[in-house]
Amino acid sequence: MSALSYATFFGGSISHEHVDGGTSRFDRRGRVYQSVCAGCGSNSDFPIEPNPGAVSATNNSPNCNNAVFKFDFDAPLVVAAADAPDTVCADAPVQFSNYSNGVSYLWEFGDGDSSTLTAPQHTYQSTGNFIVTLTAFDPASCNGEDQISFTVTVLGAAPALEAMNDTLYCGPLASFTLTASGTGDVNAWQWSSNAAFSDMLNSSPSDSTALIQPAVSGTWYVQGSTSGCASIDSAVVEVSLANIAISPDQEICADETAQLQLSGVDPGSTIVWTPSSEVIAGQGTAIATVGPDETLVFQADVTTPAGCTWTGTSTVFVSLVNGSEVTVTVDQPIVVAGTTVQLLAQPSTGVTYSWLPADGVSDPNIANPTAVVNVTTWFVATVSDGICTKIDSVLVTVYELNCSDPDIYVPNAFSPNADGSNEVLFVRGRFITEMDFKVFDRWGELVFQSGDPAIGWDGTYNGKPVDPAVFVWHLRVVCADGQTYFNKGNVTVLP
Repeated sequence: MSALSYATFFGGSISHEHVDGGTSRFDRRGRVYQSVCAGCGSNSDFPIEPNPGAVSATNNSPNCNNAVFKFDFDAPLVVAAADAPDTVCADAPVQFSNYSNGVSYLWEFGDGDSSTLTAPQHTYQSTGNFIVTLTAFDPASCNGEDQISFTVTVLGAAPALEAMNDTLYCGPLASFTLTASGTGDVNAWQWSSNAAFSDMLNSSPSDSTALIQPAVSGTWYVQGSTSGCASIDSAVVEVSLANIAISPDQEICADETAQLQLSGVDPGSTIVWTPSSEVIAGQGTAIATVGPDETLVFQADVTTPAGCTWTGTSTVFVSLVNGSEVTVTVDQPIVVAGTTVQLLAQPSTGVTYSWLPADGVSDPNIANPTAVVNVTTWFVATVSDGICTKIDSVLVTVYELNCSDPDIYVPNAFSPNADGSNEVLFVRGRFITEMDFKVFDRWGELVFQSGDPAIGWDGTYNGKPVDPAVFVWHLRVVCADGQTYFNKGNVTVLP
């Protein structure tokens, strides 16, 4: 140094600031970083202008604080700065990054090749450690040029890798296998569903295949590596009709329709149902309504936009029985407890029967069993010919017998005038097993007598109509449960 270019002093007027050895640092751009012992003796007189220029203006130490400051001369220097991966693979391009402030550059890659590009790519053909040197030039700078060197380690070349060809699989298909091959010593494989290789689909790194189950479309990625250097390839697999299926065989009654359905059909597929004459609705769609008169096999032909085809069949078995004809009846829907009723299921031939409650009927497997009814009961019959199965039911209500008025009564007037309305006087009531009904005129002469509730008085005596008047009646009955009842009253014969 021939002359002093710059000097400065930092310190307070009281404290004894000082620099311990080795606390100054210089970077390649000429900046000076200085550390001093400041504010010694518990003083706070170290200069901190311009303010704010310090973390704290207060001395919190019983003696000295560490004060750090920087001198930046903003010198017009050219500085070389560069970067590249520490470890690369042979036969693969390496990108070199340049952070220098020069106007021109010279890269020397350590293998005899060089470049004057700012940020070049370079491919190493052999393995080893190579010292890379970057020289940055700027004739207008103080130093004219600067240089930086670093080492790049080159491993062996990645293996040549080839995934399976792009493939279309036509289903039905439960799974498929991805395959790949490589030249050279591939010691690790990985199949993945994404280019970031965040998952591993193959069972182990030594397996170059991967089972995809369930079978789905996608782009599948594979990489194979040798000593840390990897090659990547991919395969596009399209799966069409992977889960295509048709509804199972069906059984219908003669007066019913069936619905056939396809599942797993690709959008935009062409669908043809045959025989088309039996398709009531849904031709060309995945759901078809059919109504054959006899057992028939239906076929669905599917063609996808990708060109895959599939054919499926489903049989519709048709019964000879009309479901609407299956009925259940009873001869007495309202009974007293202990009454035997006659049940009947239709049709009466060519089918099987199953009555419930089974223990409440004489034979649960015939068309016309009898049943003793003690409580109100639903009788249910399942009728089937093996194809058509229908269920019908009938209610038998147990009536709580009241062998007296008002359940048994005689009207107080009737008009036997041949107008077709209220012509006959009947004894009204349920469950009458015996009856003695007598009608007397006002002189006590018997003008009518009946022992059958179905036989009433038509207002005549000795074959001639009686005159309108008031008549007296006497009624004695025996009900189904053995109760007896007697009553008497008046009835008016109206003109």
